[in-house]
Amino acid sequence: MAYVTMLRPINCIITLVSVWVGAWIGYGFTLPPALILAGMIGFVTCGFGNLINDLYDIKIDKVNNPQRPLASGKADRKLVIVLALCLLIISLVFSLSINLVVFFLVLGVSILLFAYAAFLKKKPVANIIVSAITGLSFVLGGIVVKNPVSIFPFVFSFFIHMPREIIKDIIDIKGDKKNNVVSIPIALGIRRASIISAFFLGVLCILLPLPYILEILSVRYMIVVLFFACPIIIYCLVKLVKKPAASEFSKLSRFLKFAMATGLVAMII
Repeated sequence: MAYVTMLRPINCIITLVSVWVGAWIGYGFTLPPALILAGMIGFVTCGFGNLINDLYDIKIDKVNNPQRPLASGKADRKLVIVLALCLLIISLVFSLSINLVVFFLVLGVSILLFAYAAFLKKKPVANIIVSAITGLSFVLGGIVVKNPVSIFPFVFSFFIHMPREIIKDIIDIKGDKKNNVVSIPIALGIRRASIISAFFLGVLCILLPLPYILEILSVRYMIVVLFFACPIIIYCLVKLVKKPAASEFSKLSRFLKFAMATGLVAMII
């Protein structure tokens, strides 16, 4: 069970669905074999990234999340390394079976995932890398079915993951300081980091109507965005500007995760 927890299967499923959404947005529901396989590749690649992240986060997790499998000793480090390598090989082999573009995209993402965990996580650029990688799952789906509209969920994903990653860094600031991590909240302070997060959310609210304005998505998209996604995003934005208490950041992170799920639904109904 500890190893399943480390994979973060819910996040992997979200990645799988994101690949499909990148293919479906403005294009229609279709599940050709190549797209099904691409979704599974997204699932496996996400699992690889999560395992690598935990392997390099053992010291930090002993402070911030001591219940994590590796930090608590419930998982064997060597076995996790073997599992991560197996997932990497699986993702690369199956991506090559689709086409070279998909292979190089998955290879590039895998390299970034490793570099992030091993070298870049302790730098402010880490948030940009994570946000971009997450959005590339939509691009993967778009490449498989040749759907250029997948650029929209990529952009939306970037602008909602950036503030959420910064908020998570605020939550983890205690452990990060002890492990010489230079996150945005540590480099600029919690207040400035909160304002930067609010800025990204504000830009996102401006960008969200574009698929409807450009007649790519229907009025159903706008209804879900206006009545479900935007209220959550605006609530988080206002809270961040008003200087939330330390205990509120975890709640804001959960709210933004729910807004992400709502956005996925909006783009495919």
